[in-house]
Formats: sequence, C-alpha cells, structure tokens
Amino acid sequence: MSTDASVRSSAEGVLQSLEERPGYCSCLAEVVSSKQADHSARWLATIQLKNTVTRHWRQRSDSRSISDEEKAYLRGKLLALINQEDTQIAVQIAVTFAKVARCDYPRHWPSLLGDLAGRVSAPGGPGALQARRAFLVLHHILKELSSRRLMADQRTFAEVAGQLFQPYWTQWCADTQALLAGLPGALAAGSPGDDQLGLKLTFERWLLELKGLRRMLMFGFQADARTLQEVPAVGQVAPGLLQALGALLELRGAAPQPRVRSQLAAMLDAALAKLARSLTALLGTHPWSLLRCGAAEGALALAAGALAAAPPPGEPGRLPDRLVVALAQYVTAVLTSGPLKGALTAFDPGTRALAAAAKGMAAEAQARLRAFWEGGRLQQLAEALVTRFLPLSARDLQEWEEGPEAFHHEAEIGGWEERPHVCAERLLMMLVKEHREELAPLLVKMLAAAADACPPGAAASLPGPRVEGVPAALLAKEAVYTAAGAAAYDLHDYIDFGPWLRGALLQELSDEAPAARPLRRRAAMLVGAWAPKLASDDRPAAYRALLGIMAAPDLALALAGVDGLRALVTDWDFDEASFAEFVGPVLELLARLLQGSAEYDTQLQAFSLFNEVIERLADGIRPYADAILQLLPAVWHRAEGQPLLRIQVLTALQRLLNVLGPESVACYPLLLPLLRYCTDIDQPEELNLLEDGLQLWLIALRNAPAPHPALLELLPHLAAIMDRQTEHVAIVMPILAAAALLGGDGLMAAHGPVVAHVLAAGLGTLNERGTLLVLGAMELVMSAFPAEAPAALEVPLQRLLAALLAGSETGQVIAAACGIFARLLLAPGSPDLALAFFRRAPPPPSPQAAASAAGLPNGGAAHTLAGSRTPGGGGYAALLAFVDLWLDRFDAIPGLLHRKLGALGLTALLALPVPALVARLELIAAHVTAVWFEVEGSDMAGRESIGYDYLAPQRQENFSADTVNSEDAEGETLRRRRLRETDPVVCLRLSDVLRARLTQAAAMHGPAFQAAGAAMDPALASQLQAAVGGA
Repeated sequence: MSTDASVRSSAEGVLQSLEERPGYCSCLAEVVSSKQADHSARWLATIQLKNTVTRHWRQRSDSRSISDEEKAYLRGKLLALINQEDTQIAVQIAVTFAKVARCDYPRHWPSLLGDLAGRVSAPGGPGALQARRAFLVLHHILKELSSRRLMADQRTFAEVAGQLFQPYWTQWCADTQALLAGLPGALAAGSPGDDQLGLKLTFERWLLELKGLRRMLMFGFQADARTLQEVPAVGQVAPGLLQALGALLELRGAAPQPRVRSQLAAMLDAALAKLARSLTALLGTHPWSLLRCGAAEGALALAAGALAAAPPPGEPGRLPDRLVVALAQYVTAVLTSGPLKGALTAFDPGTRALAAAAKGMAAEAQARLRAFWEGGRLQQLAEALVTRFLPLSARDLQEWEEGPEAFHHEAEIGGWEERPHVCAERLLMMLVKEHREELAPLLVKMLAAAADACPPGAAASLPGPRVEGVPAALLAKEAVYTAAGAAAYDLHDYIDFGPWLRGALLQELSDEAPAARPLRRRAAMLVGAWAPKLASDDRPAAYRALLGIMAAPDLALALAGVDGLRALVTDWDFDEASFAEFVGPVLELLARLLQGSAEYDTQLQAFSLFNEVIERLADGIRPYADAILQLLPAVWHRAEGQPLLRIQVLTALQRLLNVLGPESVACYPLLLPLLRYCTDIDQPEELNLLEDGLQLWLIALRNAPAPHPALLELLPHLAAIMDRQTEHVAIVMPILAAAALLGGDGLMAAHGPVVAHVLAAGLGTLNERGTLLVLGAMELVMSAFPAEAPAALEVPLQRLLAALLAGSETGQVIAAACGIFARLLLAPGSPDLALAFFRRAPPPPSPQAAASAAGLPNGGAAHTLAGSRTPGGGGYAALLAFVDLWLDRFDAIPGLLHRKLGALGLTALLALPVPALVARLELIAAHVTAVWFEVEGSDMAGRESIGYDYLAPQRQENFSADTVNSEDAEGETLRRRRLRETDPVVCLRLSDVLRARLTQAAAMHGPAFQAAGAAMDPALASQLQAAVGGA
C-alpha cells in the first residue's frame, strides 16, 4: 500500500466506485485464487471481497446488490478458496463465508453445512489443511448464525447445532486424546520439531472445535435456567471438558519450566483458560444440567483447589494470569448464579409450579454448595487469595516506579475480568458476602497478624526479605488492607474502625518513607472504603491525612488520596462545617494536580472531586469562586478532543452559577464563549457537548440578575437545533421560556422571528409530550408579551390552529392549546386582534374534519359551517369550529389556573361581533359558571390557591440536579413573581369580567341574545344570575 495518503485515498475511491459493477466480486475472487498474483494483492483482494460482500450481498433499496447469478458463482468459488495456506487470507475467506451464510442459509444455500462437513472428515494426512480451514470457516459461520435473534433464526441455529454437534464432539474427543498423548514429550523436548508442528495443528483445530461446541451448547439448545429441563448434550460434554481441564492442568504442572516458553506451552495456557471460560459460560446458561451431571461441583473443586494451591508470588509454577482470571471467574459465577439462588427472573415463569420447582431446586443446590465449602475449604481459598494474589508483585512495583499515573489507573479503573489482582479481589468480596460468618473472623485475625508483623512506622527497619526494596511483611499487610477494603460492608460489625484509624491508619497515612508507599496508598483507599463508619470527630484528622497524601509528588499516592477524599465528600454523613477549613487546601491541591498532569484519566478523576466539593459546599464555595474561574479556562483548553473532561468543566460552571446566583455575572467572561461553542451545532464536539451546553445556558438565564445581550444573542442557535432535530426539545423550550422571562420589553423586537421559528418548528412533528412542552413555552411568551406576542407568533399560532381543526392532536394537547387562544382573546387590541387572526385562518378542511376535530357528530359540524355562511357568521368558519372544539373539551382542562384562563377566554367570545356565537351562549355560560363556582361562588372558593407555573409540563427527570435546582434561582423566582402580579388570570375577578361581557353582548346582539337567554335551562340561568350578581 502506498505511503502517500492522497494516492491511497484516490485508489480507495476507485475501488469503491467499482463495488456496484456486475462481476466485481467474481474478479476479486479470481485474484485471490491466483497463485501467480503477488501476496499483498491477494491479501487486499480478500479484504475488498469481504467488505463488498458485507455491503452488497443483501438486497437493499438504496444500492445495487450482487445479482443472483453472480451469487451462485461466488458460493462455488468460496468453497474452492477454502484451502488457503496463508492464515491471514484464510481468516478473511472464513469471515466472508460467514457473511454470506448469514444472508443465504438455509434458504439459498441449503447444502452449505453438508459441503463443509465433507471437508472436515479427514483431519489427518493430506487433507489436514483442508480440514483445519473448514473448521475455521464453520467457526465463523456458527458465530454469525448464533448472533441472530429472531425466533425463526434461533430455530435454524438449533437445527444447525443438531446437525453438527455429534461430529464436532467426536472429533474433539479424538483430538483431546491425541494432545494428552503427545504433549508431555513435546513439552519436555523444548525445541520445535515435526512432532511439535503436528501437535500445533491439532491444537488449532481442537480450539476451533471447542469454540464451536460451546457456541452450539449456548445458543442451539433452550437454556435450562429458564426451562428447568436438563439438556442431554450438556451432560455429555461438560464432564469431558472438566476431565480435559484437569488432565491438561496436571500436565502443565508436571512439565519443565524453561526460561523461554515455547509456542506449544503458550497454546496450552490458552487451552486451559478457554476450557475454564467454557464451563463458566455453560454455568450461566445451563446451570441445572451442569449440576446434575456433576460437572458444576467438579469444576468448582478444581478451580478452588488450583487457586488455593497456587505457588506464592515469585516461585516457579505460578499459574498464568488469564488462567487465574478464568478460574476465579468460575468460582465467582457459582457464588453469584441467579438460578442456583432461586432467582425467579432467571427463567420464564409460566406457572406457579415452575416457580416452586425452581425454588426447590435452588434449595437443593445451595445445600450441596454449603456441603462443598465445609472442612476448611472456604477458609483455605480466602487465605490463598489474600496471601498469593492480592500482594503487589515485583512487576507491579516496577510498573509503579516507571509510571505512577498509569499504574494507578490500570489497577483501579481496569476491568476486573482482565487482571488477576482485581479478579481475586472481587472473588474475595463475593466469598465474604456469601459466607460472612465464616470468613469475617478469618480476615480480622489476618489483620491482627499483619499489624503485629508490620507495626505502623516500621517500614524502613522491618527485617526479612524485600521485593524491589519493599519489605515482604509490608506487602502482606497491604494485601490484607486490600481485602478489608473490598469486604468493608460485610466487616462493619466485626471491626471498630475508630480505634483502627487512630491507632494505625493515620500514622501509616503520614509515613513518607519510600518503602512505605504501598501501605500508605492502600490506607488512603481504605479510609474511603470505610467512610460510612467514620465518626464525625475523626473526620478532620482523616481530611488532614488525605490532604497530606494528595500533596505527595508520587501521583499514584496523590490519586489514591483523591479517591479516598471523594468517598468522604460524597458520603451521606458529610458535614460542611467540619470540612470548611480544608476547602482552600483541597482546591489548591486539585488545581496543582490538574495543571501538573496531562493524563486524561488523572484530570477526569481530579475534576470529579472538584465538582463534588462545589456541589456539597454550596454557598460555602463562594469565597473560592474567583480562584475556580481562573482555573477552568486552562483546563478547558487542555481538554480539547476530550469531551468527558469538558463536560466536567461545564458541570462545574453549572454548579458555580447556582451558588453565585445574581453574582453569576462574574462568570460571564468564561461562560459566554463556552456557550457560543457548545450550543453551536456545527462545532466538532456537538454530539457530546450540546446537551450539557444547553443545560448550562438554561442555568445562566435563570440565575441572571438582569437581561444580558450576549445571553440572548444565542437564541438563533435554538432555531438551528430545532431545524436539525427535535430530540432536544425538552431543554430548548425551558431555555426559550427563561429567555422570555429575562428578556424584557425589547426581546420580541430583537428576536421575535427567532422565537416564532423555534415554536413553529416544534409543532406538527412531535408526539404528545413534546407538543405539550412547546405549548408551555408558547403560553409563557403570550403571557410575558401580551401586546407583542400575537403578531410575532402568527405562524406558530396558525399552525397550531390548523392542527387542532384537522383533528390530529390529542385531548391533552387540545386542552393546553385552548389556554393559548384564550390569551389571544384577552390580549390588548382584542376583539379586533382575535377576529383578524381567525379571519386569516383557512376554514376547516371539510365538515367531517371539523366534526372529527371537535369530537362532534357530522350534524354538529354542519351546524358550525352553516353558521359561518349566515350573514352574521361569514368568514369565521375556523373561529366557530375552534369554539365548538373548545366547548367540547373544556372539562378536560387541568388545573384551576388554566380553567379560570379558559373561562375568561370564553367570556371574551361574548364580546365578538359574530352572531353565530349567540347560539353557543348556553354552553359558554355552563362552563364559565362552573369555574366561577370553583373560584368565587362556593364556601370552598379561595381555599385552593391558583397555581402559577407555565413550565410545569417541562420538568424532566433526565435533567441534571443542577438544572433542576436552578428552577428556584433568585432571578427566575423574582421574574415569575412579577409576571404573576400582572397576569389577568390572577388579577381579574371572573364575575366582574362576565358581567361586563354579558352587557356588551346584550347591546351588540339585541333580540337574538335575549332569545338565547330565554331559551337557557332555568337552573343554569339561575346560576348565571348568581355569578353576575355575586360581585
């Protein structure tokens, strides 16, 4: 391949342009099969063939797929390409086979398995290469087919497993015997020879067979964890796997240990780990079959025995790391198995009988496991884990010396499935959790023995052997401390932490001797693990000690101090008062750590504590705000390309804004550039930073003491966001509402079109919940700008009205929208303003559509439209259809505030010069008087306060705690209060408004109005008279 990027890019473009040409894949296959072609050309052709088949084999509407004729040719050609001597090419051919099989088997290539099975029948002699390659192809096919999740595909794989299982099992057993017979001599010989080459090839095939067997057992048979029915195939295979594991493990222990390990020895280690992981996988899927055939307990005895008998660190014969991990994972899987504990979620509970059977089987299994652990076996395993796997090795200490930061992060952040030390720690934690009464006294005894062997402060003078300059007794004590930290929760009732802290841990935390570093680091982490048991009187001393270790030049120590202090700060019993004197030093040390390290994980860890301190101290962080603001810009710039760290910076700013409240203006020099960047959808980190940036903007708006042009100039970003996608509507609408509250009189003049665009973009494209968010913001804008909003929001209002009359919105949306149009009717300039708006609206699509929108029969719609054609109703079809919809859904309006708003809006209808509205007088009076009774006319009136929160529908559970807390910001609260004081819904008396509107209507409509009143139900007329006369 060319080293010139431009040449390589041009060539890749040419190849991509050829992909959809007929015959392209066939040409690639010919290049691969050509023995005269250059190896690199064949290799690249194989890669291109695999990629093209992956993209174009399946029929797609957006691209040209491979023709059926070429597919038939390629199936035969792939079979001819199996016998590849080059392993890399063979693997790519096998993957290509699997991609084709996923699409074509069994419908279009029913003979696939038969074609391959014929090639694995002669694993020895001249056909050995063909058999190995066929097993490789089958491995990838089984892997691909087992990943399909549709029921039909799972049945297909079950048929595949039934067809291949017995041949696989027979061949695996034969290869196992061959390995057991040939490995002792080959391992003893050391130097490679023809015998070793044959064993390597057998080993390769054996591993592929084992993978295939495991995959067939896992996915080709129903899991007995759900069915409780024994799987005979598992009972057949599991004892053989266990026997092979034991024999190979014994063989490995008896083999000589040369300085340079052979490839065969490495393959043996891989085989042992693979066998152990296979048994673990079977335990998770088929625990009952494994238990009934005796393999579950046998494997547990083998794994626990191997771990307990493992040589101490530094001695020959030590188990390889991946085998230790695999064995520990098996024991952990037994301890945590849901089915063996009777967890009913482990199967599909069809009947009570099945649940009862599962409980009974679990009780029997637990009894067998308890019997297994008796006789000191449990204590032996726990002690071995602490003494042989938890101590730091010479290699660990060398890695620490070479890179303290990397050592800490590898040890504490790495997955527990990857490192023996961490895996053994987890296993010990599970052992103590399940067998607390048996193991807690043992750990207490080990702590006492370690304290006697290594007293505090004696690291430099301890006798005995040393590992990389560190006393072995100190490393043993550090291992016991690790165990005490891992099992801290289960040891709370056995250890009094206060005396231990004061008598040993504080002194060990302050021991600066080089040899004491491992114990000092572990003591810091131990304090964090035992934070719930730390008494309030001991906390200042613990803070002081952890600050001392955070100041250490060794970053492994400093980061351990950060971990320990973070556990204390986030603890439930954290007290701000006792921590106040340490805030300054903590922030200073964290700033030094952030400035002194370029390691991403270090900065993330330090900044996490930084944010926790800000959150827990709240107002107590105010004196340090300037120092924090000076630190954040440098951290932000160094974190370019590291979005998780930049999110931490945004989180710190969110919390700081909430703390500073009206004084948050001091943050603007840093805040405003960050907001411009994070809310810009064209910036490269938009995917990671946009959501947090929007929440930061909302918090800034809510805490702002007065309008700030730069905060409001970002509103066009909201329009761009809503144009691209609506997934951020839950945060966009509160931002718009907060800007409306903050913006003042000039907001609509400066940004009215943007506000209208954002609201319009959210209508007609969202579900019910999203639409309610939009309507909440729209109503607030209508309330905050009653004079300017109706004209500025013409487009979204007309779009909303059209959606309502088309019958495309739900009842909740209709109820919310009625409040918005009520505000239009109450706006300054109405009724002329409202009449002009409805005259510009197109009429409903049809009488049937109007009826559907209003939930009325066709006759109701006909009445509406007929009224619109009368001299008194001409041009107001949309208004009348909406009024009918409003009247029909009025009772669905929730909340006293919105019901009173709706009643005021209905009374405003009475003053409109539209004669057709007179026919609706009785319905209008019924709803208005019902609300009047709630707010003024009964003994209970006034006891229920009229709530006032336009953003109530917009509160989201997925908002950060800082965003939720900002709802009560001083500036936001004050602006809401002021808006409430001027809102006509709160200020006006409904009876006064009703009396005035009735008077206007009587004067306007004359006899028609009098006739409508006379035709009113007497009881309703009486209630209306009470409402009018009750002022």
